[in-house]
Amino acid sequence: MQNQHEPANALVSFSLSLPPMIHPQARQDEPSTHPSLLARAAGGGPQAWQYLVQIYGPIVYRWIRRCGLQPADAADVMQDTFLAVSGALHRFDHSAADASFRGWLWTIARNKMRDLQRRQSQRQELDGSVARRKLDDIPATDIPTADGPATDDSPAAAPQPPSAVDEDSQLLRWRALQCLRQSIEPRSWQMFWETTVIGRPAGDVAQEMQVSRWAVYKARTRVLERLQRELKDLL
Repeated sequence: MQNQHEPANALVSFSLSLPPMIHPQARQDEPSTHPSLLARAAGGGPQAWQYLVQIYGPIVYRWIRRCGLQPADAADVMQDTFLAVSGALHRFDHSAADASFRGWLWTIARNKMRDLQRRQSQRQELDGSVARRKLDDIPATDIPTADGPATDDSPAAAPQPPSAVDEDSQLLRWRALQCLRQSIEPRSWQMFWETTVIGRPAGDVAQEMQVSRWAVYKARTRVLERLQRELKDLL
């Protein structure tokens, strides 16, 4: 069995084989006896919150880095973003028209980048830097603040994250699988992994593991359903 760090082509093939992410409007009549990860995190579940940060943290960090921030600053902004999310998640309504957790998260990250820009400007003012002397020549109304717009050509000023939905969805699913693996029975995981990620025929895997083909299909379906349920409302 291969480890969780698969070649890019295996990852792409796996992502394409997954059920498509369902639009929020299509979820209204979907029966579920298990709350989604987002619902559990909003309810204050510590494990769910840790899981949410683990799977979305790298995506948020990548957004921030693509906006031009250095690694240390990007890490600080990511931490500030999730601190803000932890206090506001219970107010996010995924059932609202055009609601998007991804878009909501990007708005918070964008505001935190602006906050960082303001703090850096303030430090320059206290240091009496050259940058401050230049700002003195600019009318006060033109100086950007945390609440004001970023420069028009900055990725941080964009209404959407600096990465495509499909790109984020692929990474989100991959990160979720890495976390889910810890809670799935090893043989079930192996049957899922061999057939879905590596692409081996179910019959071959069944023969190798001395189980029925139906057992292989059942194990694979359970993992996929678990993944789909966990990621519900996260895009």
